[in-house]
Amino acid sequence: MSQLFAAVYEIHSAALGRPSLRLNLVVNRETESVVGTAVLETVTGEVHEMSVRGHHMEIDTGEPMQTIVLAGTPPIFGAHSDQPTSFQMLLVLPTAWKDGQACYKMSFGKFFPRVIDVRDGVARAVLPETVY
Repeated sequence: MSQLFAAVYEIHSAALGRPSLRLNLVVNRETESVVGTAVLETVTGEVHEMSVRGHHMEIDTGEPMQTIVLAGTPPIFGAHSDQPTSFQMLLVLPTAWKDGQACYKMSFGKFFPRVIDVRDGVARAVLPETVY
């Protein structure tokens, strides 16, 4: 039985006028590793994409919670002036009964650096898009 599975999550801030984030991930349950991409779309329509990797783990509380911790992997060669340069995220995975929670920070821009910091993200699992 394969230990790899695809996971797609959409994260929106609880506040209006904040960016949206889409995570396209491949999770390896055997090694508890995660790789994929984070695609951030700002309210002005700008789209920023960054490769990410991290870990899938279980936090033992009153009821166990599945979480993913991610960090961005910046480009090996110099980033363009407006590409993301760093990304960090903690995602408590959604279940069939309730939405997940997320907080993340993405910085981008070489000459005019900017930081997007979302601490009240609401995460929902979505089906991967079909590729024809």
